[in-house]
Amino acid sequence: MSGANPASTASGANPASTASGANPVSTASGADPASTASAGDGCGAPAGGVSVSATAGPQAVVEGRVTRGGAPVATGYARLLGTGDEFVAEVPLGDDGGFRFFAAPGSWTLRVLAPGGVREERSVETDYGQVTKVDVAI
Repeated sequence: MSGANPASTASGANPASTASGANPVSTASGADPASTASAGDGCGAPAGGVSVSATAGPQAVVEGRVTRGGAPVATGYARLLGTGDEFVAEVPLGDDGGFRFFAAPGSWTLRVLAPGGVREERSVETDYGQVTKVDVAI
């Protein structure tokens, strides 16, 4: 995976790029950047996140929901990792457990982090014009 374009966030935060120039990825968490509320369980994830479905258009989209016992997990993070577990992007989970990444085509690892030391990973393949759904039950 290669490319020199930096990753960007939908919130308007400063772009970040990886040292090796990983594929460009943008996030659309919809979270209030000023929010730092947590569930009081030791997880620093802010409340908020994505809650609507995207259409891919000319982009590759990875989206899904995180649930526990069928209920949404609203506190935690979804990370997109490139080759060799290289960090590319991270978003807080939405109130409905949702997350979304706009990624370049290729192979990715989705890592979900939730309170209580929960860590789940899924391999993801993306392509332009495709919405890849990844639901994670923890």
